Amino acid sequence: MKRRIYILSLLLSLFLSCKDTKTTIPPNNGEFFDKNSITDSSALTERTPSILQKGIDKKWYGIYKVRFDYGEIGGMNAGWDLEININGENITASGSGYQIGFKDELTATEKGNRLILKHKKNLDGYTLGKNMDPEFVLIEDNGSFYVQSEWIDSDIITKPETNGFKIVKKSNEN
Repeated sequence: MKRRIYILSLLLSLFLSCKDTKTTIPPNNGEFFDKNSITDSSALTERTPSILQKGIDKKWYGIYKVRFDYGEIGGMNAGWDLEININGENITASGSGYQIGFKDELTATEKGNRLILKHKKNLDGYTLGKNMDPEFVLIEDNGSFYVQSEWIDSDIITKPETNGFKIVKKSNEN
């Protein structure tokens, strides 16, 4: 009996010691390494936000919000909320509500009055966005903004206009 316990404890300690051999270095002022400790300057590259690399106009920066309603289901008003946040650091889109929940990081390409938002990675929830190309399209028309996406199904009672579904934009500064 003692031998069996000894063998089990030995196996358990081996398993736990080999489970994760990675070493985590705590962040240093928001960085994951000490820049001064690296002697090869080619190892250092400035991190430029991905949306700035695409050269999008700052007019797109802001928080976009819209609610899509399904009407009454089971005695309750059902629907979901979409929020797209665009700033100099990243772009995220999140949806939450009736039978939906996701948060994705996106990349952007500007084409005239359209901002094409493609899936970069899933941050939380449903992973359907990775199968959409593009995941969202924002359209600007005379100061009004519209959104198009496969996330928006035909069961909603909110109906699109010519350019898509009207979406409200708020500045990041507010």
